[in-house]
Amino acid sequence: MTYLLLTILLSTVIIVIFKVMGLWKIDVLQAITFNYFFASVTGFLMMEKAVSFGTILAKPWIYMAIISGAFFIMTFFLFALSTRKAGVSITAVSSKMSVILPVTAGFLWFGDTLSAYKIMGIVIGLGSFYFIFYSGQKAKPDWRFILIPLLLLIGNGMNDTLVKYTQVNYLKGDEDLYIQVVFTISLIFGGIYLLIRLMLKKETLHLNSILFGLFLGAINFFGAYTFLKSMGLYQASFLFPIVNVSVVVLSSLVGVIAFKEVLKRINMIGIIMAIVAILLISVG
Repeated sequence: MTYLLLTILLSTVIIVIFKVMGLWKIDVLQAITFNYFFASVTGFLMMEKAVSFGTILAKPWIYMAIISGAFFIMTFFLFALSTRKAGVSITAVSSKMSVILPVTAGFLWFGDTLSAYKIMGIVIGLGSFYFIFYSGQKAKPDWRFILIPLLLLIGNGMNDTLVKYTQVNYLKGDEDLYIQVVFTISLIFGGIYLLIRLMLKKETLHLNSILFGLFLGAINFFGAYTFLKSMGLYQASFLFPIVNVSVVVLSSLVGVIAFKEVLKRINMIGIIMAIVAILLISVG
């Protein structure tokens, strides 16, 4: 239960960090890239003994880690791009609806138990996302960019499914090393892209972006670690909906308390639906 609670808490903190970065006009690309640098360094510092490059390449999960590393940073960039192009509400809903993929995989491939309570909870949880993120704004989204949040949904869902598959089939006490490699791969991809932008667009590095990257990287690493540990303790059809729904509810409450955001009646209905969903999934 400790790993699950820490996963929910740290995932919420990440959302809050992105909220603050938006308010303070922080360069998201630079912060994300340095986030993976510091997450990678954190991983090295946590390792009890040094591991050679050859040993890492010999691990059966190395190819999974490379793919996950690419997906990690791709979905981060897609989230930022989708927020700008398709709108915050659509992006938030699509990123959380990605839970459909790992939950389905849990039933089909990982032997998760199926119950009426669990199905009802998942359906109500998915529906709650719409009500929680409903803003009431009449401005219509730009449907030319609707493919971006769709790609975000697929990318998030595939990455969660891939990590779960790796945890079930390959990881035997290698959780910390696996996360370390995944973040290092993300750092390589992000570093190359950032370097190209710095050279071609004559951009400069900003200290505040680096500092935010430092904090985000530490939270991101420990959040991923506790999430991976949770995967070994809970079924996918329980873990992914519980985490996603809980993070949405908690981040909404933080928005009200810390950022003075106003929740409409329809948003409160969504939060109540989410709580009911959590209870149903827990019972199921």
